[in-house]
Amino acid sequence: MAAMSQDSIPKWILIVCGLICLLGLFVGGSLYVSPGTFIPNVDFSSKGVQFLANMWAARQIAIAGIIGFSLLRKSVSMLRISLGAYVVMNVQDALIGVCGKDPGLAIGATFFGVLAGFMCFRLGRNSHA
Repeated sequence: MAAMSQDSIPKWILIVCGLICLLGLFVGGSLYVSPGTFIPNVDFSSKGVQFLANMWAARQIAIAGIIGFSLLRKSVSMLRISLGAYVVMNVQDALIGVCGKDPGLAIGATFFGVLAGFMCFRLGRNSHA
């Protein structure tokens, strides 16, 4: 197997990050169109609640866009920064899930946060090899 160059991103990280990017774009778009899919017991007819759902959608699309741009540039440093932001977002989501007694959110956010954190660690190890 060929040695990995210092600036290369492992293929498995490219694939996983690509899937995370697509998931973020899908979730963000769905939040604009049908936010009730994600939280069925909330009345989204209120302007204030719809405003918050739109802010949530914008956050999802922004994070996905940043990760996607990092992948297109094939920039290890940009990808590490964008994954770091994704980790911070998921830590907060996991805490929200725990405090809100939503095990699905807590488990999902913990999984994606740990996965993104591991990819950051792996990318950091590659850049110092």
